[in-house]
Amino acid sequence: MHSIVSKLMILSAGAMALVGAACSSAPNAPASTETTAKSSDALTYDDAVTRADEWVAVKLHYCQAPNGARDYDSACSTYCNRYSNPKWDPYRSDCSGLISWAWGLPAPGRVTGQFAPFQTDITHAIAGTDLRAGDAVNNSTHVMLFKSWVTHGSRAVFIEEPGCSSATPYAHEVTSDVSISGDSVHVSWNGETFTAIRYGALTAPPPPNTPPRGAMDKGACDALVGWAEDPDAPAAPLTVHLDFDAPAGTAGSGAITTTANVHRTDLCTSIGSCNHGFSVDVPLGLQDNKAHKVYAYGVDDSTSTVTTLLPGAPKTFTCAPPAVPFAPSAGVKRWVATQKVLAAWKIDPFLDVAREPKTIVDAYPKGPDFPVAPTAVVADDGSPEVWIVDGAVKRHVIDPASLTAWALTVAKWPAVKVKAIAQGADWPKVRFSFMADGAPEVYVLDSAPPSAAPDGGAPNGNGTGDTPSGLGAPGGPTADGAPATAESAGCALARGRTDGSSGAPLAILAGVAIALVFARRRRS
Repeated sequence: MHSIVSKLMILSAGAMALVGAACSSAPNAPASTETTAKSSDALTYDDAVTRADEWVAVKLHYCQAPNGARDYDSACSTYCNRYSNPKWDPYRSDCSGLISWAWGLPAPGRVTGQFAPFQTDITHAIAGTDLRAGDAVNNSTHVMLFKSWVTHGSRAVFIEEPGCSSATPYAHEVTSDVSISGDSVHVSWNGETFTAIRYGALTAPPPPNTPPRGAMDKGACDALVGWAEDPDAPAAPLTVHLDFDAPAGTAGSGAITTTANVHRTDLCTSIGSCNHGFSVDVPLGLQDNKAHKVYAYGVDDSTSTVTTLLPGAPKTFTCAPPAVPFAPSAGVKRWVATQKVLAAWKIDPFLDVAREPKTIVDAYPKGPDFPVAPTAVVADDGSPEVWIVDGAVKRHVIDPASLTAWALTVAKWPAVKVKAIAQGADWPKVRFSFMADGAPEVYVLDSAPPSAAPDGGAPNGNGTGDTPSGLGAPGGPTADGAPATAESAGCALARGRTDGSSGAPLAILAGVAIALVFARRRRS
């Protein structure tokens, strides 16, 4: 009797061993068909779930062999015959083959005994409550991919290949209650207890991008005020785009860029970071007694392209024309001869040109035409002075902030060349361009005209002393056929311009030539 019981126990144990192997390996196959090499694929946890879902989508039939190969599981067909896909065909489509495919391990895939807790070369046990999409639960007879929590710690979704004898002998999802103790996870659906495991080569996906947050708090003549922050980079100052009169990307809008890096005490408490405010002066061109709108956008720190309209925007403001920085007795107005000159000096005809009453503009005496392009230089001998070459003279930029105000880029010249240029009046600290209501001419206000050239020739703004031809007085034709008005300049900036520079009217040049001929005749 004892021997009979012993034999039954042995047979029972063997049957259990065979059932246990059914999900994970081909018991009679040569050991060389399994590999334990690591995959070179760089997959995220989300990738692992996506790959497993591919098998679920086609209900890939359970096999303990690659597609078309001999299947040693007696519960299955002699040869594996399933949905064919070149990517999957080399893998066993049993429970551990599914995990191997999902994790990008080499085909035909590992078996349950080659994962933690039994083998820990590429996987390790984790707390059951730490399971996240792409992890797995494993025991000696079965392994399932963890997909998601329904209720964290108590109900979960798994993906599995259950076996040929199952009622669902193909890849499918299972939702089950679970009970957890440490790394042990009991799954009610099949009554089995597993170890929670993680494949160390999987990488976590980047956190979801959070759009910028902030507010447009005020749109008034004294300042345009708000704040902006990127929650994904809370320590970094955020770029803010301000668009005027139309949303971003709309024709007819003007835009400026600022940085939200101003300290605001109220933000320290409300968002936990203080330096995210911005305050911008209303552009000169929008101080014209007309109503204007300002749209404020936070620029996403991670993409630099995605923008978010800040709450409170747009704001509407109406501002009187700005005060001219100094009286007519203290300076001159210099005509901007062409649209290309506006562009060279980075003067936006919509935003940067003040609209003033004609009586105010007419009160300022005319100086020489404004230079066709900025030439800011510093000597290469280490001298700190920055100069603007204005016609035949150099003018000292006495305030470094002027470089920003005038949007200047400084070039280094040989010291001997810089010293050879006569020095004129200091360059004005403030950039102020203006035009009269109803008039097309754009002027730049200068605190003093440049000094006369050493040879007596009138400085003309081209840095050579030569007077270019083809240009008339303000309001007359320019090199590209149109005066530099704020209206025409807007179109010219978009389409590209031809050069134009200032000079004496042709009639004056002709008169000079006649006078010279007459003088020669009298001498002879």
